[in-house]
Amino acid sequence: MKLDELLPVGSTRRTIALVLAVVAGVLVFTQLVLPGNGPAPQGTPAAILFRGAVVGMVTALTAAGLILVYRTLRIVNFAQTAVGAAGATLVFELARYTPVPFPLAFLGGVVLGALAGLIFDLLFGRRFFNAPRLVLTVVTIAAASFFAASSEIVRRLPFFPPVDSRDLAEIWGIEDLRAVLPFRGLNFRVGSLPLDFGFPELFALEVALITLLALGAFFRFTKSGVAIRAMAENTERASLLGVNVGTLSTVVWVIAGALSAISVTLTGVLTQPAAATGIAPAVLLPALAAAVIGGMRSFPVTVAAAVGLSVLSQATEWSIAEGDDLVRVGLFVVIAASLLVQRRRRGRSEAGVELSWEATKEHRAVPRELRNVPSVRYSRWALAVVGLVFVLAYPYAASAGAINVGGLIALNAITVLSLVVLTGWAGQVSLGQLAFVAVGAVAAGTLSNTGVPFWFAVPIGAAAAGAVAVLVGLPALRIRGLFLGITTFAFAMAVNSLLSSPDHFGNPLPRNVERPSLFFLDFDDERSMYYLCVAGLVLAIVVVTNLRRSRTGRVLIGSRENEANLQSFGVNAVRAKLLAFAVSGTLAGFSGALFIHHQRGLTAEVFPASGSVELFVYAVIGGIGSVGGALLGASYGELIDYFLADSQLLISLAAFIPLIILYAAPGGAVSLLVQVRDAMLRIVAQRRQLVVPSLFADYDPEALARRLVVLAEPLDGGGLAALAPDQRFTLSSQLYAGHGERLVDKVAGAKPTDEAAAIAAAAEASR
Repeated sequence: MKLDELLPVGSTRRTIALVLAVVAGVLVFTQLVLPGNGPAPQGTPAAILFRGAVVGMVTALTAAGLILVYRTLRIVNFAQTAVGAAGATLVFELARYTPVPFPLAFLGGVVLGALAGLIFDLLFGRRFFNAPRLVLTVVTIAAASFFAASSEIVRRLPFFPPVDSRDLAEIWGIEDLRAVLPFRGLNFRVGSLPLDFGFPELFALEVALITLLALGAFFRFTKSGVAIRAMAENTERASLLGVNVGTLSTVVWVIAGALSAISVTLTGVLTQPAAATGIAPAVLLPALAAAVIGGMRSFPVTVAAAVGLSVLSQATEWSIAEGDDLVRVGLFVVIAASLLVQRRRRGRSEAGVELSWEATKEHRAVPRELRNVPSVRYSRWALAVVGLVFVLAYPYAASAGAINVGGLIALNAITVLSLVVLTGWAGQVSLGQLAFVAVGAVAAGTLSNTGVPFWFAVPIGAAAAGAVAVLVGLPALRIRGLFLGITTFAFAMAVNSLLSSPDHFGNPLPRNVERPSLFFLDFDDERSMYYLCVAGLVLAIVVVTNLRRSRTGRVLIGSRENEANLQSFGVNAVRAKLLAFAVSGTLAGFSGALFIHHQRGLTAEVFPASGSVELFVYAVIGGIGSVGGALLGASYGELIDYFLADSQLLISLAAFIPLIILYAAPGGAVSLLVQVRDAMLRIVAQRRQLVVPSLFADYDPEALARRLVVLAEPLDGGGLAALAPDQRFTLSSQLYAGHGERLVDKVAGAKPTDEAAAIAAAAEASR
């Protein structure tokens, strides 16, 4: 008998079986596999298991918020741990510095978190409700920094002590809050391990249980909950049946904000306030893993998975020194394996939204009708010359530090170009691109330190990163979009752990790498290294541009837009996907190989998982579908870090910039420049009376007629009408051959009596 027949998908029996399997696996691993720590030769004490269960219940709240937003809006809310940051900060500040009872403070924090969710929906959720899922997901990533900055506003409210007067532990949020919580004398132990528990654990366990039960009752017994479930199954059908989808999305964001405030507050109570600030990869990754195990669908399975993973993590960290690095690697394996073995059951609505995730707009080039117009041609050449002069003269006018930043901008632009190929063209989302940069850097740096010349080490390092990218891209044969983004995010966390844990994985980071030389050229100084980085960027641009113009580029675009249609023409879609990963990984590895020589060595802190997410945000706000957008995004990221690094206030204000750009131009900053360019080209086309359909395709005909400039009154029998039919045919052929501008000037004012003069003028112009 098949498993699906014995335990039908979605049935209670299947859920119970999965939960029991999780419990059995956890007990076997913690009691029989782990070596233990202390006098017992093997096994994990009950106290550690209890602590893992409590932390797991809090993690389940974060996972529940992720599933709720995904099921209704089809995005992964990377701001789930940040929406409630302001509410959690309010609870902590009230508990520290005011006599407000903790339950009331906690309730106020939850309300503030729900209000933050409401504000996010009103400002951005409704603005991007029908936008590609890529844009809305990036908005949540950018909003994480915004919400983290908003918590600073709460800390500076007038009825709290000035921040400057506090000690460092309070400023950085690394103090233990148990001393300011109720029932400080309540202490108990679980088992024989001398580990004290108290009010924080009991409060967290109680609140998590009540919240999860209330959430289940809401979706089962209330009209709004049932409507949200219907919206989760098929948004379009629910809308056709009269369900107010916009209002329900607001309810979803309010619930997600409240869940975030509860989970962040409980995390701070159990550990320290700074544990879940911003995106908080260490908190978000376990919740993502639990949600993925639950198929982004089942709350009971997700809760069981969250508790099981948390118990395993706590037991591993207790039994093995620096076990948290092993935990991150294990979470990546769990996420990748669970996505590969799960059978995706997608309806038409979900599949359609996934296509919306992949949709990224490519900006059109200058129309062919205007490329040879002198004013347009000269303007393009002038801009190219100005840009070239600026790039070449920059090192002679800047300081050594600014020259170093210029080289970093070029290297980051290469990495962003790799995202253009993978996400912008192939539709495969990567939130771990810095991990491929790290692979190329480690490989090239190691080869350079062993005596391999730079000119061989760099391509070998790039090829190594491309090979690893293909291996990571293998899950793309079955998963894509959001879930592939989760996998690559987990991969970035795993690579960071591999690089920062010498006790378990050795010390692969090359510390001292010499800069290269070639014949009489020495790249040891900043100026020459800057030119080498720029040369690498130019090479990457040439490769990417030629790739887009080739058949391979068209295949990548086809795999993004309609994979089934592509396969119907006999094109191997699997090969196209793996090729996209190979090219993208090679470009990222090439950037890393240059980067390690530019920096003369590496540390693990250079490649954090949050850095990969930020890089993806920069690519999108620049314009992930074009080379120009990649350059804009890379420049934005490095310039923000360089000029605002010394001001916490300015860094907080800079968190608004990505949101403002995406709000004004969902296609990225490059789309604004394209709009300005097209507006100027329309003026040129109108002045020269040239028909350019691509420039006016998006205009309403009546509005366009009102905006066209009338250059002269029409003449009866003038212009072309002055010519005989056979002469008009000859003149039309010459116009089509490219002599339109001069011919129009010659014959526009011809009168019927000037037929011979008009023909002579046309013949002269055609020569």
